[in-house]
Amino acid sequence: MAKPKLSSTESRAPKNDFHYGSQISNLPKLSSIILTQEFELLPNITEVFELEFAYYEYQSLLEDEILRRGAFFKSVNGVPTYHYLICSNNSHLLWEGRSELTKSYFKEGNFSTGYATHGLFPYRGKFHPQLIKGILNVLKIQPGEIVLDPMCGSGTLNIEASLIGVESIGIDKSPFCVLMSKVKHLSLKSDAVQITCALKRMNENYETLMQCEKLPKEFFSCEEQNLPEGITLLAFLDAMGYSRRCSRSLNTLFPNVLKRYAGQISSFIQIRDKLNLEFGNARFEIGDARNLPLENNSIDAVITSPPYSFAIDYAENDKPQLEYLGCDVDELREEMIGLKGKNKKEKLSNYFEDIEKTVCEMNRVLKQNKYAIIIIGSNDVQTGGIRLENKVEEIALKKGFLLDQKIVKPIKGIQNTMKDEYILFFRKK
Repeated sequence: MAKPKLSSTESRAPKNDFHYGSQISNLPKLSSIILTQEFELLPNITEVFELEFAYYEYQSLLEDEILRRGAFFKSVNGVPTYHYLICSNNSHLLWEGRSELTKSYFKEGNFSTGYATHGLFPYRGKFHPQLIKGILNVLKIQPGEIVLDPMCGSGTLNIEASLIGVESIGIDKSPFCVLMSKVKHLSLKSDAVQITCALKRMNENYETLMQCEKLPKEFFSCEEQNLPEGITLLAFLDAMGYSRRCSRSLNTLFPNVLKRYAGQISSFIQIRDKLNLEFGNARFEIGDARNLPLENNSIDAVITSPPYSFAIDYAENDKPQLEYLGCDVDELREEMIGLKGKNKKEKLSNYFEDIEKTVCEMNRVLKQNKYAIIIIGSNDVQTGGIRLENKVEEIALKKGFLLDQKIVKPIKGIQNTMKDEYILFFRKK
């Protein structure tokens, strides 16, 4: 029911227990109103959406679960949460020697974006990792269930699912994204011997990667036994892209990037072993969200974000890495969602047609009464006035979903094109 409007002569009366002479210091914080005193939020919780998710976690999880898997809490009854301990153990190498903007990004986002192995190859347009953990918690996803990201990008969902012991599947059209996701996920389970091996072979592997006409199998396959080569390759591709952007030599940047990777993984290994973490498995495949290689009614939750193709040309963004891996970038561009078409009108038409096919596939593989979470940016400048979140909602409702919740999250990274993104909770009928 709508709240009654006050006339221009009316004013809202203060609560009886508040007097104008009282001290401002006595005013309660919002967190103390929605949470009991045993629960302390992380120091970086400043956004409304973060408070919403903290409250949802508070309502959805038991105290022990908040300690082990909560995303927005520092402590419960004075005991630090696993999330706080993992983030507090981040290596300073994550930002050392980098631009002031990058330093600021990782320092300010210490509890939200750069922890565990998320900081390996910071990927443009990726998920907000802390948010993904929060979504998994709100959905009450448990070990034994399977979650899917059909457009997995840098594997953020898969890392977060693994951290709470949940199995996941990541699918992406880009061979580079699948490689990156594999390396980041496998690095969660790595050991000191593998990291030392990667550093010892640094010069030898650099020469191999610089001179090879065809990438050796041990690098590209990226299985557990070849993890040192996988980490080395990802660091090489990271340094390659950075070298082209900043005009610094690859042979200067590569050792620094690999050492940064080694430092971050080693820091995580320390806290992982201290907390005795048990990880969920993840499977990654090169595939198409519009035609998923999965059985009907086989997935317990889908969490994904359609590509921000109107803000980021992913094929162009990843061109150095894709070309090095032997991909035909122009051919791949024609196969990627949102990038094919001769003009804006044609691209828009193709984009929404692809989104419709993707939503149909999500509905097909999802179990009944389970959730598909779609995170979509608001952008009506480059889409001819069409609100992406409204269009996605329209498509999902038409294809057999119910919209149970919508949460707005401000975007801090690419404000020039999008101000907010919407977290849409769709439930399969």
